[in-house]
Amino acid sequence: MRIIKLALLSFIILFLLITGISLFIPSHIRISKAINIRTLPDSVWSQLDDLKKWERWNPFFSNLAAKKVEYLDTANGTLNAVKVETTTVRWKEKNAGEHIAEMQNGNRQPVISGWRCITADAYAQVDSITVQWYMDFKLHWYPWEKFGSLMLEGSYGSQMEKGLTNLKTILEK
Repeated sequence: MRIIKLALLSFIILFLLITGISLFIPSHIRISKAINIRTLPDSVWSQLDDLKKWERWNPFFSNLAAKKVEYLDTANGTLNAVKVETTTVRWKEKNAGEHIAEMQNGNRQPVISGWRCITADAYAQVDSITVQWYMDFKLHWYPWEKFGSLMLEGSYGSQMEKGLTNLKTILEK
């Protein structure tokens, strides 16, 4: 009986300690990558806005032929949402310099994915724009989510860099 009490008390203290440490990890994580491309913003938006073109440059959408794909929202003649396997991507808003999509996988917390075209208006001789791709993750207080977020850069960052490099290759042809 004494060993069971010690084990239970040790478990509770360890859980509280791990939970306390995890509270120092932020609940909002942003992964951001950027690349300079010699093109105009309209060319970038034509690749990004058309969800059917994502297979060409976005590594998260590679090999769509082998996956179950549903086109969900085609209002105004444009594709606004697509479901690949269990992940739904839906355009949230499109502003002049930034386009934001929401990615939802089942009942998980949605991930916001956004793109910005940054032009250097102050420098007339600049011949390229900076394309930034970011992903926002909102986490619960759960320790396993917080500690798991430490791996997000490793799993998403390299894929985002690859996608931006693919986009640059397509647009600079």
